[in-house]
Amino acid sequence: MEVPISTAALTDPGAWIVLRGPATPESVREAAQALAERHGLVCHPRGDSALALGASPAAVPLVTVRWQALAPQPPRTLGFQLPPPAALDILIDPGPGEGAHLARELHQRLAEVVLPYTAAELDGIRASMPLVDRYSTGHPAFQEWALLFRDHYLEHSVGFLLGMERAGIPAQWIFALDKGDRTFNRDRVHATFLARGYRSDVLDNGAVNDPDAHTAELERVTAAVDAFIDQAHTAGRRVLVVDDGGLLARGYGATAAPRRVDAALELTVSGIKRITAAGPLAIPVLNLARSQVKTHLGYLEIADSCLRRLRAIVPDRKFIGRHVLILGHGTLGSRLAPALRTLGCRVSVVDTDLLALIGAAEAGYTTHRTARQALTAEAPFLVIGTTGEIALTEDDLALLPDGVLLAPFATRDFSALTEGPRRQDATEIPGIGLRFPLPGRRTATLLGNGRSMNLFEADSIPNQGYDAYRAGTLIAATALCADPAALPPGLHAAPANEAITAAGLLDAYYDLYIAPQPARLPAVPLQGRRPALSRAAVVGYGVAGRLHAQFLTELGATMAIIDPKHQDLPASPHTFRHEVGELPAAMAAGIDLWSICCPTADHLPVLRTILARNPAARVLLEKPACQGHEIDAFTDLLAHHPGARVIVNDQYRHSTAVRAFTDLVTHLEPGAPIDRIQVVFTKDRGPDSAAGRFVDRTYGVLGYEWLHMLAVLREILPPHDWDAYLATDPAAADTDPTWDARLFVPALTERTTLHSEQGSTIRLALTSSILGPCPADDTTPEPRPPWRQGLRTADDRYRHVTAHAGVTRFTLHLDPVTAPGGWQLERNHHRITAVRDGQVVHDEVLHDSPLRTSVHHAVTALLADPPPPAPDLAPLRRIAALAEVLRSRAPQHLPAPRPATA
Repeated sequence: MEVPISTAALTDPGAWIVLRGPATPESVREAAQALAERHGLVCHPRGDSALALGASPAAVPLVTVRWQALAPQPPRTLGFQLPPPAALDILIDPGPGEGAHLARELHQRLAEVVLPYTAAELDGIRASMPLVDRYSTGHPAFQEWALLFRDHYLEHSVGFLLGMERAGIPAQWIFALDKGDRTFNRDRVHATFLARGYRSDVLDNGAVNDPDAHTAELERVTAAVDAFIDQAHTAGRRVLVVDDGGLLARGYGATAAPRRVDAALELTVSGIKRITAAGPLAIPVLNLARSQVKTHLGYLEIADSCLRRLRAIVPDRKFIGRHVLILGHGTLGSRLAPALRTLGCRVSVVDTDLLALIGAAEAGYTTHRTARQALTAEAPFLVIGTTGEIALTEDDLALLPDGVLLAPFATRDFSALTEGPRRQDATEIPGIGLRFPLPGRRTATLLGNGRSMNLFEADSIPNQGYDAYRAGTLIAATALCADPAALPPGLHAAPANEAITAAGLLDAYYDLYIAPQPARLPAVPLQGRRPALSRAAVVGYGVAGRLHAQFLTELGATMAIIDPKHQDLPASPHTFRHEVGELPAAMAAGIDLWSICCPTADHLPVLRTILARNPAARVLLEKPACQGHEIDAFTDLLAHHPGARVIVNDQYRHSTAVRAFTDLVTHLEPGAPIDRIQVVFTKDRGPDSAAGRFVDRTYGVLGYEWLHMLAVLREILPPHDWDAYLATDPAAADTDPTWDARLFVPALTERTTLHSEQGSTIRLALTSSILGPCPADDTTPEPRPPWRQGLRTADDRYRHVTAHAGVTRFTLHLDPVTAPGGWQLERNHHRITAVRDGQVVHDEVLHDSPLRTSVHHAVTALLADPPPPAPDLAPLRRIAALAEVLRSRAPQHLPAPRPATA
């Protein structure tokens, strides 16, 4: 499945489509413009919040898209975010002819924007599973593994796979399979997985249970799974399966399998039964279904979710004092029974296992050997199925009381209704279930769709409730992947429990969720928790200012926007169309953090004004900190305000993509020094300049991307070599500038040779241009997700890093990424490749938002103790010195610009 489930073809091709979610007007315009260009159409505005696509502005529109901002919306996750994310209502109205097809295509593209969990929502899911977070630090056990994961598409599944990513399995080597239940946010989970670079599909439980009735579906998903396994093995990776009862039953772990995975964890009892029936295993499989964390912790949460979902789906029904029949007194039924009795229900139990039935009787419940006996003796208003087997036969149906509710908490208990000829007579009750006619003009209402009712249009298991079980699964996976040969083929229960105990999970669980906290001591914040941010102000509302405002809002700040240029100021935050010095005193006094995003020439005056109002202000300053001739004044200002805290934003210093790049060099070429580095950052700033955006005539091209390039270089070079580069005389560097009368130096290449402590040399080449993007050599990716063609119009910028070490060439292609053949990645996705002897030995896609990460890091550093170090202005000093060198070499009459070359 390469598109969200909810973007299936419309049944009525002329109907309009409505989307609601965290999109921006810019993302709507970008999607519509890309669609128009792809089909040779014209995209023209109709007012401030509508666009029409047609053959010409005067032609009848083939598609019209309209949008409006929404009031704060309820959370779309189990948890909540403060403040609530901004959201749009988007209406796509198809016109005649090809309009319906174009509308569906636009809907699909916008759904990929609206559906995935936002960064703040993903942060919330991660924070809601602190044990998974604790045990998901990078581990070498996963370096050469790929993951096949099959389970329900629920939030805690998202939290688990995010943890597996952090533990070391790259996104491109994760394949998630949904079990097919109608969980509440399954479309969002699927879209999130695709956006992160996973593969995502459905292997429905119905197809696993009845393969003959689902031949085409099974052939399609089997081909996708087979291809994933083959690609992983070809790349030298072993395949781990974390299976919720289906994949191994398909034979992927069997002795005679034509295609086999390498190790597995089985999560369900039904899966254990299927594996046992499938024959001898050729791989080690850990039995998590019978693990201590699932038996003692997980099933209590499942039972709680079942009861809560039951009460929610029929809120009009009385439960207290009424008769309930539970079919099955096993792991789940034995936990539901006391909960219902505590509620006040009169509970009867049926079980064919005599020990279970005796246990129920001695616990005080009325018991019966068969459902027929129970229904003959009593008339329950509610029958609950927990066996996972056929619990009511055709003969039993005739004994059901009129109006009875049937609650399946396992898949097959009521299959006499859902899988037999009676299914065609059922009437669907949207959001509730199915009404079945019974003999004698009686009816029964099946709650849900016949599968696990707690998952029917719900995500009812709390993330924290499954935190220990998911963390235990991650711990067991780590132990298994670290040494799979330590276990013989077959099913194993003890090793999972031993690994979980050795990791201290139960102690951590008790201390986190259960142990009493001293009443008089302040709570110790969890490691990494960010200090509270109440109010923030952004000065300058251009591109950078908008992004800073978005990220600070995600962190819970109430925003104030200050922009004397009136750059499309938003209506929702407090906005001020004047200078910082004119801000009301009461407003200025309440600002926890200032973000300066105005033109560089205004940085120092704005900072001076802020510190005059508050000498201890916390300030985040977009790069560069100031102009070259102002560096001494800038440092003097900070020296006279020792209580102030100032951080100059340096997004690539905190980039996980850059860190992964350097880690790969060390991994593939251990001990080999880097001997060549090329950094190329190019962009077409022509449209920006024409639209009135800032033009840096002091630094030229050095004032735009050069500091970013130096930040990347700093992360790649060893510290001694970085210091040596900063100490070199810019006048001694080999420079190749492009001169321009208006832009000074719009394009530049600087070449420098460094001599390392080990006696080797490093050749550096830094190239930047604002005259247009300048792609460098790259390899064509495999045509599969997350790569897509036609994702957007041509990229207007290019950020590319190449390093040579040993016999390998390493390449980091930073967002936005367009590869040969027109293959593109979504925004905030980056590509890392390694080529040796002309062969690609590593090709990885990573998700990382460097600017968001750096802003979040800066907020933490500015508000927490101890204070951050003073801004490091050494890179800016070198840029200023290089600009002076270039100015001294500039021809008297500067020529017109020429295209950039890398």
